[in-house]
Amino acid sequence: MTTPTHGPPSSPLAVPAVLPAKGTKHRLRNLILAGLLILAPLYLTGYVLWLLFHFMDGIFAPVVERAIGLHVPGFGVALTLGSILALGWGSSFLAGRRAIATVEGLIRRVPIARSVYGATKGIFEAISRDQAEAFKRVVLIEYPRKGIYSLGFVTGSAAWPGVAPSTEDLTFVFVPTTPNPTSGFLVVAPSAEVRDCPLSIEEGVRLIISGGLLQPTIKADAPDAP
Repeated sequence: MTTPTHGPPSSPLAVPAVLPAKGTKHRLRNLILAGLLILAPLYLTGYVLWLLFHFMDGIFAPVVERAIGLHVPGFGVALTLGSILALGWGSSFLAGRRAIATVEGLIRRVPIARSVYGATKGIFEAISRDQAEAFKRVVLIEYPRKGIYSLGFVTGSAAWPGVAPSTEDLTFVFVPTTPNPTSGFLVVAPSAEVRDCPLSIEEGVRLIISGGLLQPTIKADAPDAP
């Protein structure tokens, strides 16, 4: 009669004990990334709104504190919004537009203030435009050299026949940078060298901000029926 041995089994059942650890680590990594994708945009959005609130509240905060001797959070924001609405309402009348033009004329006579005011107004005018008017469509152009394509947005067109034969039909293409699409390059290219891209404006902006990580699904054209 043989005596049973009590050593570790030599069966392969001991090998899978390592596999759940690897699977758990991979799953934990995916859960952390999923949580970051939810938390990071919420945090950044809340932080930007908090900064905007304090900026707008601080414009009239000294006036409010001097008037009532107490700082009321949010009261400065209400006054700032009221002032913005009042200026917008006043600009709809001829007298208001003349007053604004007079103030702008005085500002443009001051060297440093003229540059700051002109740049700031240009930025806000560009932001306030309708998206369909600012960015007409998404295109690809060979930039910065032949054989390399850059994603850009068509902003306008022009015809400069007196410069060169290839400038009779030009397209203005704004090529933004990643991940900040508010900065970039203005490329003036012949319209024949601008290729349409099957992306919407929103998909193009998302693709640029993500550095190519968030790629939209582009459906291939259906084959022609026989």
